[in-house]
Amino acid sequence: MMFLEKLFNWLLVIGLVLMVGRLITLVFMFLDIPFTTFFKDYSIVSIIVLIIGLIGSQAMKEKKS
Repeated sequence: MMFLEKLFNWLLVIGLVLMVGRLITLVFMFLDIPFTTFFKDYSIVSIIVLIIGLIGSQAMKEKKS
């Protein structure tokens, strides 16, 4: 169980970092400043990672209670 909890927490952190990267990319695109397209190219993957991390972390919290 401890491994799954750590895995879901890491997925949540990675998903949040990718979400922040997408927001920064959006701001730079809006301002017409050249910036990497890494976060734009992998937006679907980052959303999936974030959702899995959120659901898994929430499920682990509820199991502990």
